[in-house]
Amino acid sequence: MQSLLQSRFLTMTLAGLQVFLQVMLVMPTKAWSQDLDSSPPVIESRAVEQGFKGETQVFTATVTDDRGVASVFLHYRLDGESVYQDRRMEQLGSTSIYSTSLSTDSDVDAIQYYIEATDLAENRTLQGFAFDPIERQLVDRAVPAADVPAVEAPAPGMSTGRKVLYGVLGLVVVGALASAAGGSSSSGGSSEPGVDVTIVVEQLP
Repeated sequence: MQSLLQSRFLTMTLAGLQVFLQVMLVMPTKAWSQDLDSSPPVIESRAVEQGFKGETQVFTATVTDDRGVASVFLHYRLDGESVYQDRRMEQLGSTSIYSTSLSTDSDVDAIQYYIEATDLAENRTLQGFAFDPIERQLVDRAVPAADVPAVEAPAPGMSTGRKVLYGVLGLVVVGALASAAGGSSSSGGSSEPGVDVTIVVEQLP
């Protein structure tokens, strides 16, 4: 009888221990699965298709994540290069904007790049790829055209049109005076002393 009771007690103890172990094993698994971060960060960036040679090129991207962003990198290579270089993009203050800049020489024609963002759970997002990068063309800044020399203003004085006008008016006045003088001499038959006439011509505005 005592042996039977001991056997039942042992059986119940083992069963309880089994249930306890199962609960202890399952609960952390459920809690861990509920806390698992499987969502990668989101990258929003508008590619600038063209820049100027010899000038600093700025690259920016807006990166967000529901748990937090760990790092953002720009992977780039200049035209003619096969290996990408890495440059960390720094967060601007407390915003979601990340930025970095590259200095270029006047002989660089293009920059190929892609952006990589990683969150705190090491989920990763790419914009562009190493095998299919985004490209920014670099062109020469337009050289300003040479200044065209200003046309010299004509020397102050009377224009040709005004000279013609004044000449015509002078002829008309002189002709009228001559006609008047001729008429007077023919009608009276006597010679009278000549009359001095002064003609004043004002320049038109």
